[in-house]
Amino acid sequence: MSWIVKDLWNILELRQSEYASFMNDDDRITAYEIINRIASDVGAKWGVFLQLNFPAGHAGSSSLGHRDLTMLVFRDRKKFANVSESEVRRAFDRLNPTTIDNAGFGYEGFRIGLSNGRIDCLPGGVHLWCEITPQVLEILDWLFTNAYGMKR
Repeated sequence: MSWIVKDLWNILELRQSEYASFMNDDDRITAYEIINRIASDVGAKWGVFLQLNFPAGHAGSSSLGHRDLTMLVFRDRKKFANVSESEVRRAFDRLNPTTIDNAGFGYEGFRIGLSNGRIDCLPGGVHLWCEITPQVLEILDWLFTNAYGMKR
């Protein structure tokens, strides 16, 4: 997983000229469209769906892809394959979560509260509403290898 995120970071930096001028103007919607087209291209290269999210108060081109990122492998999967839900929960314990709540809605998975945000971990993918630190990448590498069957 870290290889996908790092590729996204590199491509966003390389193609910054395509969206940067829109970020500084009043046309952020155009910038967001360009950014997510880039993310979609990177995701397609690796066989995943990538989307950058832009919640209010988190805008800024310097941290694009370093938080508020959705990565989906299996959109409709409701149960983890190859690992148990408890193994996934234990993997996230290394981040010293403030809370771990069940995902609900008939899905296995968790909402992991962290001091710098949240991770929604579902059987089909993750939503990263936190800073993507080396520790987060390490756990996500485990998750993508063991729960989603993805290898570099």
